[in-house]
Amino acid sequence: MKNGRRFLADETGTATTELIVLTAVVIGMCLLVTIPAYTSSSGAANTLAASVLDSVKTNEDD
Repeated sequence: MKNGRRFLADETGTATTELIVLTAVVIGMCLLVTIPAYTSSSGAANTLAASVLDSVKTNEDD
């Protein structure tokens, strides 16, 4: 029982644990922002590429 109380009262390593949790939160937030931006920009890039190709084909026909 003494060891259990000593273990719960011991604060060694709390700073490391806090940094690990903070790093995980930052990485999670980055992923939440990056993934939707990447997938939506892919569609926009494809639309832009198709538009450029259409304008090039139109100019070649003239």
